[in-house]
Amino acid sequence: MRAMKFSAVALLGALVVGISGCSSSDADEIAGGRVTTIDHKFGATTITGTPTRIVAADTQWLDALLELGIQPVGYLAAGPMGDERGLFPWESGVDASAKELDRSAIQQFGVPLKAEEIAALDPDLILGGFSVADQDDFDQLSKIAPTIAGLSDVQVDPWQDQVEILGRVLDKQSRADEIVEATNGQIDALAQQLPGLKGKTALLSQYVFPTSQLVIVADPKDGASGLFTRLGMSLPPKLVDEAGVTGGRLILSPERVDALSADVVVLLPNGGSLDDMMKLPGFADLPAVKGGGLAIVDYPTVAGLNTPSSLSLKYSLESITPQLEAVAG
Repeated sequence: MRAMKFSAVALLGALVVGISGCSSSDADEIAGGRVTTIDHKFGATTITGTPTRIVAADTQWLDALLELGIQPVGYLAAGPMGDERGLFPWESGVDASAKELDRSAIQQFGVPLKAEEIAALDPDLILGGFSVADQDDFDQLSKIAPTIAGLSDVQVDPWQDQVEILGRVLDKQSRADEIVEATNGQIDALAQQLPGLKGKTALLSQYVFPTSQLVIVADPKDGASGLFTRLGMSLPPKLVDEAGVTGGRLILSPERVDALSADVVVLLPNGGSLDDMMKLPGFADLPAVKGGGLAIVDYPTVAGLNTPSSLSLKYSLESITPQLEAVAG
């Protein structure tokens, strides 16, 4: 597997910022038109009418659009780690007419979206996220069209909140509720089939071989932890405490491989393989390795869990179900 900067940045959470923000008010009928106000980390955005030309500047928002049956005019998703159109496997439904935005914003940390490129698409709504990094970025995009940034200050938005917000904005509340109910129902059904998962610990991580860094998601409130929580699992408490000052992502040296002490470990060997991981001192003795809970996954699978959506979870969950079954007993 190729090791790329984008791959490392994604799991660090630079791709997506936020958690849910409820709208200040639901869609109101004002002057004969729908008006929806959405709160987010940079304030509140008011949207008049129902948008039809939408730019989705991160994969979670793109997936939410697709689930609601809406095509974007522009998007940013997997970039160089996706197919020839920069899409993940579950995003094949994006219409050929949609334009992929410049990939610099996901390949290089701190590079903003190109406002001129977005303006040329004549959008009436911009869905931001990781690439709307600060107030200046938000203000610039807001001059083009109403913009929704990350919803608050955790690294990854819960996908349910994005779907629900778009349901209000697009006047598709019933469909949004169906999507959330169906996907959560699928996860709940798995939890019922595997009651032995309750009380077990789980981690989502990657090891970046070119830089010899271990990256671990360690915030239970982060959207990337939502799947494990819903399955009745938790993150190791010591890691949660350690990550408290890092924004929920731990970056550790190879000597800290013991930090992967959990019943289930979902791991991307970025730039390496399982054989390479086994050469790291202490890795072979980890509980997940000995107990069948180690899932070595590819980039789309780890991205689908790290920046989850209803679409990506269906894709990624299948890849780690054997390990969940092994740990559940």
